[in-house]
Amino acid sequence: MRVGIVGAGALGSVIGGLLWEAGVDVVLIRRNREAVDYTTRNGLHLDGVSGDRVVRPRIVADPVEAGTADLALVLVKSYDTEAAIPAVSQVLADDGVVLTLQNGLGNYEILATAFPGRVLLGITTIGALMVGPGHARHTGFGQTHLGELDGRPSERTRVVAEILTKMNAGPVNVVDNAVGCVWSKLIINAAINAPATLLEVRNGELIESQAGRDLIHQVVEECLSIVRAKGVQLIFDDPEARVIAVCQGTAQNLNSMLQDVRAGRRTENDFINGAVAREGERVGIPATANRTLALLVGALEKRVEKAR
Repeated sequence: MRVGIVGAGALGSVIGGLLWEAGVDVVLIRRNREAVDYTTRNGLHLDGVSGDRVVRPRIVADPVEAGTADLALVLVKSYDTEAAIPAVSQVLADDGVVLTLQNGLGNYEILATAFPGRVLLGITTIGALMVGPGHARHTGFGQTHLGELDGRPSERTRVVAEILTKMNAGPVNVVDNAVGCVWSKLIINAAINAPATLLEVRNGELIESQAGRDLIHQVVEECLSIVRAKGVQLIFDDPEARVIAVCQGTAQNLNSMLQDVRAGRRTENDFINGAVAREGERVGIPATANRTLALLVGALEKRVEKAR
């Protein structure tokens, strides 16, 4: 199976590098021509939990140069999913499948509209950070879950899981509840990323005050009301306890949203807290805390953009 990674940022670079090391035929696609040229000349420097080395997966800026792939793994930021469709179309083989491991809600729906019947849904907790041009850090091993939207078993999910297992970056599981996996990760992101970003604190600091814990509680309770109304089954029994555990386990981390704000980049908040608020409206449940967080992060982004 040939793998085309659409979106060779931090996670795409780490996954692409690990697959290349495992002998998988992989090509990375990144829009930034300067970054592509730099990586082509110097190789991709990977460091972190899996070691420090230089790897040389093929990377291109123009998807026309990528050739065709049996699997198009979409790892662009959620707000770029729509714009990535032409690149996916260019690289995807006629009988190929698409897999999204992106954050937030809505990515599957966007891709499935463009590629009906050909999209798999998943999540991963593999950690990655872009240090600089051609330099990605593998910040943590993690679990990857993927499956069909309707939960049915399929040969293509098994084959894709076998390929991803070769990364040796953590367990890869075919699941019958991919939607529940997405919502489970969404709740963790919604309860940590925006609050810690607005407070400009590391994950562990968020739970040091009762106010921080109360905010987490409000966000999680709103999400739970919505998933119950939608009939979604989460993959853990106590999501609030899981959020606290993630804060503790990643206590020194600056979440990706805070990193984006500090770097002057757009955040994915519209697909996280913003998406929760919109889903609440659809099922008639107010999501005041999530909506407020989304508005505050949006205002912060505009302020940062204006200051640039």
